Amino acid sequence: MKRYTRQFHWYRWLRILFLFLAGTIIVINPDRSLNLILYLISFYLTGLALIALHDGWLLTRSHSNNTTPYATAVISLILAFLIFPVAHLLLPLLPLILGVLLLINGVNQFFNAWSDRKFININPWLDYLYSFLLIFVGFTLIFNPFDMLRFFFRILGCGLITLAVLEFINTKIYK
Repeated sequence: MKRYTRQFHWYRWLRILFLFLAGTIIVINPDRSLNLILYLISFYLTGLALIALHDGWLLTRSHSNNTTPYATAVISLILAFLIFPVAHLLLPLLPLILGVLLLINGVNQFFNAWSDRKFININPWLDYLYSFLLIFVGFTLIFNPFDMLRFFFRILGCGLITLAVLEFINTKIYK
């Protein structure tokens, strides 16, 4: 049981390190962070594969037929090598796709609030405000994607740093 706890902590510390480094890189320089983040994701997936290989080796030593860690390792290594070409192909489309998704979600949110108003006697002003903000951000991403994408990257970076800190606190609490 102690071995499994140690493996769990290895995954957790790898995740904390990844989240903190990715968030810091994005916050410091969101314009030039893409390649660094891709390298970081690739290293994370490689580290995940190494830990999974170690898990598989330990299971093999205990005469287990469980091959799940080996499959995880192979998939992680394949993704680590494919991350660069796939990301560079899809990145130019990201602001447009995200803008369209936010626009559709905002319109859907508005009509859901409007139809719920018929069944409830209150006016859902916060839902309307939220839907208009989604529509505004969606249009902004579609027609001015690069400035908004930089802003979203900074918010993403702050969120990743926050997740790393919360994960670290949870590691200390559930030691």
